[in-house]
Amino acid sequence: MNVFLPISPILASLAVTVVAVAGVSDGTQLPRDTGHSPTAVIEISMDDQEPRRIISQGVMVDGVLTIAGEYVDSNRGFMLVWDWKADLDPMGHARLDGEASIRNKSGERHVYDVQASFKLDPVIMNASAVGGSVRVTLEMDADGGILDVPFGDSVWSVMIDDDEVKRLHPGPFMMGGTGSGNAVADANFGAPYPGLVAPSIEEGFRIRHHCRVTSGDRAVFATDLHIGGDPSDFVRRRDIQRPVRIGDRNLERRVIKMGPTPRGRSANGTRRGGVSKSSGSAERGITIRKTNKRNKPGISQT
Repeated sequence: MNVFLPISPILASLAVTVVAVAGVSDGTQLPRDTGHSPTAVIEISMDDQEPRRIISQGVMVDGVLTIAGEYVDSNRGFMLVWDWKADLDPMGHARLDGEASIRNKSGERHVYDVQASFKLDPVIMNASAVGGSVRVTLEMDADGGILDVPFGDSVWSVMIDDDEVKRLHPGPFMMGGTGSGNAVADANFGAPYPGLVAPSIEEGFRIRHHCRVTSGDRAVFATDLHIGGDPSDFVRRRDIQRPVRIGDRNLERRVIKMGPTPRGRSANGTRRGGVSKSSGSAERGITIRKTNKRNKPGISQT
């Protein structure tokens, strides 16, 4: 159960983006033809209700894998929008760069939980490394607004398979303002990217956005995430029929059929090169930036 702290006069800050549509009766949105293109599996829930599951197919745009879409829940009064650029090959570092946003179109505050999962190819059968930066933005209407999470939760987190490896903006956390404008919170970890040692990767990674948002406001989550590892630990997977990265002709990688396997060395194990453990994780503080609202090009507002 999500138990949130009472609203207090302490206010702080957050930022993100948009794209494409609708769900079916069982809450699962399927693309017309996924083929073998990489996809993201997105789950969105409100107030601990059963999550809606969305399959978002990636498409190549100017040589870059783009995973973008929009989901509108008219009954519960919210809109979820996502627009990520992805490189899911850890050779030279995998990367997820882009935004997801939730607009509360209802008349009350609600708790939202968004999780998006991505598969890597090749996988990393030993310790990996992660790092990146996150910006959270709360876009407020004339009545102002608040974004908050309680103790024990965090606004942003990243999981490797099922292991949570980093939280940013942990609770109790609150940001907002009393009038129209934006509140912004920045954080980063694992610099130089990727510098935080993490577990082996048998499937992929998952990012999570979790917060309570006031009526009429929009929470935006901008993520720039890097994932790497020792190339000698890379194993091409068979359940992806074609390379994620266009033009990949590297035939020297090992290929095995994926299945239950040992996790390998722990994240604290000795590396063979290619990944160095960072001495610490720098996290910048919160800043409050009250501005007049200006819509970015390509962002839909409803």
